[in-house]
Amino acid sequence: MGTNSIDDKYFMARNSAYNPYWLTRREIGFNRPVGSGNALARSLYCGMKPIASWDCEQANSLPTGGVFNLEFSPEGSLLVAACEKKSIQIFDPLTHQRIYSVIGAHSDCVNCVKFLDGRMFATCSDDTTIALWDVRNLKKKIRSLLGHSNWVKNIEFSVKDKLLVTSGLDGSIYTWDINSYTEFNLVYQRVFHASGLMRCRLSPDAKQMVMCTTGGLLVIIHDLNLTTLAQDLHGFKPNLYRLMQMSQQVIPIAAMYDHLFDLERKENRVEFVSDFPDGNDAEVVSALQIHPQGWCALSRNISHDDRSEWSCIHDIQPGESITNKSCRDTSPSPPAPPRRPAPRRPKRVRNRPYRHLRPMTSITTQGDTPPSSSRPRESEDSEAGPSREPAPARLPPPNLSSIQNDVWEASITIKQHRILQEMYSRGQVGRNFNMQRIMGINTGITPPGAVRRPARPARLLPRLHASPVPLAPTPDRYVLPSTSGQTPLRDLYDDEYKHFIRQNRDRLLYYIEETNEGKGFIKELCFSADGRLVCSPFGRGMRLLALNEQCAELSHCVQDFKGPSRMVDVGQSLGFHHDLVVSSKFSPRHHSLVTGCLEGKIVWYEPYSGESCY
Repeated sequence: MGTNSIDDKYFMARNSAYNPYWLTRREIGFNRPVGSGNALARSLYCGMKPIASWDCEQANSLPTGGVFNLEFSPEGSLLVAACEKKSIQIFDPLTHQRIYSVIGAHSDCVNCVKFLDGRMFATCSDDTTIALWDVRNLKKKIRSLLGHSNWVKNIEFSVKDKLLVTSGLDGSIYTWDINSYTEFNLVYQRVFHASGLMRCRLSPDAKQMVMCTTGGLLVIIHDLNLTTLAQDLHGFKPNLYRLMQMSQQVIPIAAMYDHLFDLERKENRVEFVSDFPDGNDAEVVSALQIHPQGWCALSRNISHDDRSEWSCIHDIQPGESITNKSCRDTSPSPPAPPRRPAPRRPKRVRNRPYRHLRPMTSITTQGDTPPSSSRPRESEDSEAGPSREPAPARLPPPNLSSIQNDVWEASITIKQHRILQEMYSRGQVGRNFNMQRIMGINTGITPPGAVRRPARPARLLPRLHASPVPLAPTPDRYVLPSTSGQTPLRDLYDDEYKHFIRQNRDRLLYYIEETNEGKGFIKELCFSADGRLVCSPFGRGMRLLALNEQCAELSHCVQDFKGPSRMVDVGQSLGFHHDLVVSSKFSPRHHSLVTGCLEGKIVWYEPYSGESCY
């Protein structure tokens, strides 16, 4: 390519889709020069203009309400719109005409559409059900799936496991085996539960699951195995673990699941993503999409003060070269005291993290089956699904009161930390002021220094074993009861497990601030079929965003990556809709785009060569 901006502009114009030079070289059989793909994409996407539209008044039909989701069939021959007024509309993407309308597809507004193959698709609704449809016979749904207890907002399909994956505002994620069913329903299982869950997406190869929450958190599950996910993540609370990270205080019920973050895990490894651009205190991550190649995740969030919205792109690739310690807190700790001969007076254990030792009613070893009278009853917040196998006995599900206590304690700690920072900024206290030493007694949360390994653990362990507290030996650890449930004793003294509170890697790649029009509505973004462009609803229109001015692919931008960068606005189309745009979708086959608004109007966009892009 050229060495200056003039040569670059000439190269882009020479290799654009509307230049005969490009077609001539293609017909002759010459190879395309490096960078010509960027020029071709830029010429097509930057010139996209609205060419057709559809609404219920134009078709003299019943009002459809807002178009909450748009989905193309895998080959791009059909377009299905999920509408607010309980209906789904099916269009021909080439002629822009409506083919069929299903009135009363659900008993409440339809939220999402997902094609399973070329002829079958699924829809979900605020009536808490999922419906299966066949495009060859839309007069009656194939089956209704019942299991969620609140609005169902998202549907995914795992091509690897042949399972339908649904998530809703009840915080539950279900898997449905559409090829196996009983007399009453399909074979299904609740595989995970997270408070504040908004969206759940799968990578194209179904090896990763990405979730977003109302707490400004992205949760990635690497090397996904849906068949064992319920057992591996049983009892794991992402929000509780995030509170422990923010407060830098050990919460026993959250620290129990530290092993889920180990890079040595072969399946269902958990990773948190919590970094956002400066000025964006993300609170609710409402929309989520995965790159067509599974390279990154595109999300849209609302800031804590509800005054701004942002679109962000985060890297979600596993990153096998990263070590465990780089993902943990490496802040300096006070030097360990010098080793001394063992004193005659035994050490007291009241200053240890788990100092309130209380006998439990029953602790069973792994593999033993407790009697029915001693089996803990399952609470309403339990992770057990309709078909879930029981969890191992060494990690019993904590009761609801313990979870509430831990959340309350962590919230108090975070509040104290903020108060202390304000006191520092006003000069009211010095840097040697230790609020945790004063307030830790009231909150019950141990200061970070207490989680360090004691100088003589060998002298302490026999004392614990001789105590009247019942301990349950397992193949490689002892279980010590605590105020919040059972906590592995090995985690107390093992350098590898308890010297650090894991911290999250910086994953942010690109970002841009959006218009904050239409508070309370979810605006669905989308990637183009090649992943070069992002379509973002922008008020009463849309705008196209690229990673750089050349519309290059993400893999070509890595060499120039020097930190999070702003996305580039390469095109806009505003004012064609008469209400807020809430959905968008690129065609998987053609260079076309479609958007839908709250008024029920659907607009098609295609490349337009009537005016120069350069």
